Amino acid sequence: MNTFRKFWLVLIGTVLAMVVIACSCGSLTPTPTVAPPPTVPPSPTVPVNPMPALEGYWLDTETNDVHVIEWQNGQYVVTAVNDAQYGSFAITSQSWNGNALTWTYKVSYNDTSVTFTTVSVSGNSLDTNWSNSDGKSGTQTLQRVSSSVPPQPVNQESIPGLAGSWLDSDTSVVHTIEWQKDKYVVISAIDAQEGSYPITDQSWLNDTLTWTYKRPSTGTSVTFEVVSVTGDSLNTNWTNDIGESGTWTLERVSSPNP
Repeated sequence: MNTFRKFWLVLIGTVLAMVVIACSCGSLTPTPTVAPPPTVPPSPTVPVNPMPALEGYWLDTETNDVHVIEWQNGQYVVTAVNDAQYGSFAITSQSWNGNALTWTYKVSYNDTSVTFTTVSVSGNSLDTNWSNSDGKSGTQTLQRVSSSVPPQPVNQESIPGLAGSWLDSDTSVVHTIEWQKDKYVVISAIDAQEGSYPITDQSWLNDTLTWTYKRPSTGTSVTFEVVSVTGDSLNTNWTNDIGESGTWTLERVSSPNP
């Protein structure tokens, strides 16, 4: 065999061998695995606020209290009931059923619980139903205001000078009267020896204040009615539950403690 032909045979054999080796190596190379696309968790469902206009500061013009209503965690909540004179009242219970908000708060100065339930909201007016622990109830429209701080009440006492502490020199009982918002309230009747007597009834009607207190030691109830105030003298009519009555003048003192 001549040299030229031998050269070509060797060359062709070499190329074939390289091709066979290349194919064999290619079959040994693993096929890359394509990673699956990452799983995207579903977006959480955000509760829809059904009454956006309900959120805000609402003034009860009768009591001068501001009720603060907020949308929190998918429901309405009352976060404060603020009074200009007594600060924030304690909210004892509340609930939101998806359509109406109900809340109860306790009035610190007379230990009364008041419950409100929303009826409807239109612009700057919030219509409500209310009831209290004294058995009274009704409807009230609250007005939207720009602040949670109640406006300061204007002092418009119907009988200037009536607010104060008044001594009944015949019984040594001191009666303390306050002007609260839009009416006079007898907050105590204190005897020097027996202490505080319960006020069993009182009313402020047609510019006339009347109140009844009971002496536990005798079981007798006494009712006073204001006639007039002259300086440091409070003129009254009085009756009791054993048929006695008359007129009496109470004298102003600087302290409710006799």
